[in-house]
Amino acid sequence: MAVSWFDNWSPPPNVFPDHHPFHAPLGNQSYNHQRTVDKYGPISNLLPFFLQLGLLDVPNNYEPAERTGPFVTWYQWKMMDFQYETPEDREFALSNGDFIPENNLPLGVEVYKDRLFITMPKWKPGVPATLAVLPKTPKELTPKLVPYPNWDYHNTISCQGLTSVFRVQADTCGRLWVLDSGLINVTIKPKQACPPQIFIFDLSTNKLILRYELPEEFIKQDGLYSNIAVDIRDNDCVNVHAYLTDVWRYGLVVFSLEKRRSWRITDHLFYPEPLAAAYNVHGLEFEWVDGVFGLSLSPYNRKAQDRILYFHPMSSFREFYVKTSVVCNETGWSDVKDAFKVMGQSRGRFGHVSASAMDRNAIMFFNMVTRDSIGCWDSRKPYKRDNIGVVAKSTKSLVFPNDLKIDNEERQSVWILSNRLPFFLYRELNKKEYNFRIMSAYTDEAIKGTICDPEVKRFDSFRSYPDGDDCY
Repeated sequence: MAVSWFDNWSPPPNVFPDHHPFHAPLGNQSYNHQRTVDKYGPISNLLPFFLQLGLLDVPNNYEPAERTGPFVTWYQWKMMDFQYETPEDREFALSNGDFIPENNLPLGVEVYKDRLFITMPKWKPGVPATLAVLPKTPKELTPKLVPYPNWDYHNTISCQGLTSVFRVQADTCGRLWVLDSGLINVTIKPKQACPPQIFIFDLSTNKLILRYELPEEFIKQDGLYSNIAVDIRDNDCVNVHAYLTDVWRYGLVVFSLEKRRSWRITDHLFYPEPLAAAYNVHGLEFEWVDGVFGLSLSPYNRKAQDRILYFHPMSSFREFYVKTSVVCNETGWSDVKDAFKVMGQSRGRFGHVSASAMDRNAIMFFNMVTRDSIGCWDSRKPYKRDNIGVVAKSTKSLVFPNDLKIDNEERQSVWILSNRLPFFLYRELNKKEYNFRIMSAYTDEAIKGTICDPEVKRFDSFRSYPDGDDCY
């Protein structure tokens, strides 16, 4: 395990309470990261802001690209491209294979104030940057991506830079948590080029404030750390936990920011379901044995001083849950009998869900990847099929909705990234069609009038399904 802290970082005002000081480690654990990866100096760090200043001036007649129920598509791409520092740099990257446009697929999305963050894992060679930024308010439909925090973090061969990022999360303390899998060429010949790591960036300065390598014993052969959820309570920016999923080796890692320690948890509910390992997306059939993947957190219960961590394997039709007080107990979690529990009823055949998130009103949203749909559930009601709603469905714009986030604005929005991932992996994407989309809808507007609306009451009993259909 390696922990690296950086000098010259100070949190935004009131981030760290006076009674709970934030101490940096002593000795040789800290170093100046900018000397390692920022050869262009401070100007390159401002590139995302320069881009925003040019793009935030939205024309009055700007119209969204399309609408899918309550969702508005803000960005869409046929193929991804990047904003290189010069046209010559781009041509050089194309000529030497550092940039192969058809090998770039956006997988993760996050929203923080005026910015959108997009991840591009290195499924295949030719991915020049694995994390990028765009303005949340668009000026053009198909912009080029700006590497975040700058090109240097993506051009270095050192593990102090970013290697292959699957998902990120911005917290309410103004920090971006980046889960770097360290795994490259995933679809060809997987190589653990760097250990899985957590990077934390200060979003007010774009400076790195923490780089944490997972302990060697947590890095299982053929594992893949692919998702992260950050647990902050009552604006305490120090006593924070992050939950990481190893989707291929069926584990959950809990990282304590305060202790700068992590521990790995296992449970049989992290495993895939055999009946859910078969997928069919628009006639493309394939099998995945992906385990624990999707994570969402309930609103914080101050009286109980606890939250619920909802989770599901990717290859599963069911939802599960555990109290965070259990998994945050480094030494005692395994002593709590039956701490990991099944949520109600199966979602039914082809009830696969990728990402999920819960808003402040305790409404869960989730991507139903084999149904071209965005689902919802009001957690005040029993978890059963009759109480699972659909807020949007499209065989065009929602082909494999992969990532989902809910922002922290006063009126919250749910953000979706759809990317046709199976076709990217097993066939070819049609370069003449829009393959990747980012869209959003207000959470309250999306559920209005559906079974997920708290104003819609229905608490009828569970009904059975014939012919063993509930096995799905």
